[in-house]
Amino acid sequence: MNTLAVSESNASPLSRAVELARRRPGAVLAWVLGLHLFIWTALPALVCPNLQLDLVEDLALGKEWQLGYWKHPPLPWWLADGLYRLTGQIDSVYLLGPLVAVLCLYFVWCLARDVADPIVALAAVLALEGLHYYNFSVVKFAHDQMQLPFWTLTGWFVYRAITGKRTLDWILSGAFLALAFWSKYAAFALAATVGLILLFDPAARPAWRTRGPYLMAAAFLIVLGPNLWWLVDTGFQPFRYVDARAVEAAHWYQFVTFPLRWTVSQLFYLVPTIVLIVFLYGGRLPRRQNIGSDFARRYVTALALGPFLVTTLVAALSGRLPVAMWGYPLWSFAPLAFLMWFAPSPDGRSIRHFAAAFAIVFVVLPVAYAADELLEPVVHDRAKATHFPGRAMAEIVTRRWHEVTGDTLHYVGGAPFPGGGGEFAANNLAVYSPDRPHVIVDGDPKLSPWIDMADFDRQGGVLIWQSAQPMPDVLRQRFPRAEPQPPLALAPQTLVPRSPVVVNYAIVPPRR
Repeated sequence: MNTLAVSESNASPLSRAVELARRRPGAVLAWVLGLHLFIWTALPALVCPNLQLDLVEDLALGKEWQLGYWKHPPLPWWLADGLYRLTGQIDSVYLLGPLVAVLCLYFVWCLARDVADPIVALAAVLALEGLHYYNFSVVKFAHDQMQLPFWTLTGWFVYRAITGKRTLDWILSGAFLALAFWSKYAAFALAATVGLILLFDPAARPAWRTRGPYLMAAAFLIVLGPNLWWLVDTGFQPFRYVDARAVEAAHWYQFVTFPLRWTVSQLFYLVPTIVLIVFLYGGRLPRRQNIGSDFARRYVTALALGPFLVTTLVAALSGRLPVAMWGYPLWSFAPLAFLMWFAPSPDGRSIRHFAAAFAIVFVVLPVAYAADELLEPVVHDRAKATHFPGRAMAEIVTRRWHEVTGDTLHYVGGAPFPGGGGEFAANNLAVYSPDRPHVIVDGDPKLSPWIDMADFDRQGGVLIWQSAQPMPDVLRQRFPRAEPQPPLALAPQTLVPRSPVVVNYAIVPPRR
């Protein structure tokens, strides 16, 4: 009998998996990414009775197909609406977050294959499984998630363009960077990093003597052009939203503490990934041992740290506290950069330990997510988007509208914060109502240029707020014909009875 065959047949599943990863790392990655996509698509659809806050917003506003919206560029909302139109299923949007994460991880692999050996490339991708941006948070598909594939595509193709000097790679680099901007304007940090690489890296700087960077810039401007025109035309409206959202320093010392708080928040999110990487060194401190060319190491390190440093510097100079979730796309290349400077231990025991830790993370995180969604109401009575009775509310309000008017519901507006807070409830009505009404964001036509207020006056609509107080003054002033209805007290969609969700609404009757 063949001794090798006997040895392999007696090996543990983990050892066989490690051996397969050594021989066919691409196949192992394909299985991991396929399972990741399936698990994180199916799981929230099974355990979340109501759409996530961002997913509701995706479907409520994406159907307006604007060149830009008051707080963000439009690409993720377009994609969500396109998928809904294609499938006719509301829950289909759960596919989008895991899909863009899987694409992101695959493009990290593509760059990693070009700069390191396959097993290191595989480890660099698998270590990202510990980062909650790719699992817990990825189900909340919106602008942060949409950046992921275009961020890593840009990183990969700029490297190809610099090293291969191919015209098409330069053009695609510009196009992918523009699509990152179409996803979220935080892509500025990536653009600044790429620009600094081209200006200061001795291996990249000669590219300016070719037409490559200029073709990249031209492709960027052509692809992003419509959104740039919209930004100028609206007075850069989304930047005012970002300015209002980031906390402003009120004391001199906050110019120091804000960057520190932001940095600590990102380190906290990176802990599971760091732990996974530690297993690759067999309990020993990493020793300096380079992988790849000098330029490749510098380039990947710049991608790993540059956008974070740019974001931190801009926030520090402006005295703003960056929102923790702004770190979403920043760390995709971080494990690869570290492994290129500190080559992992080649012995099989370290790799098996890494594989075991990865398997634990891969299983535990979905279980933890399901437990959080299903069991949190058992121990904590608080409002949560995924427990909101969106479908029940939409059915009741729509039915009441039909009884009063005998017509289709065309418009819904939610009260702004502060003063009632109705945006989430309004978005739920827009998604779950069979009439699929258009949303007046915060009840404010200035934030909703797709709304024709003359048509609203003719057709009427519904206004929603979630405070226990009477109709907020801002809605009363904007819609003086509104007729408040009896408030709704609806049971949240939880395994155990919890405090009811109170929703107030008013009907603005059509003008006959």
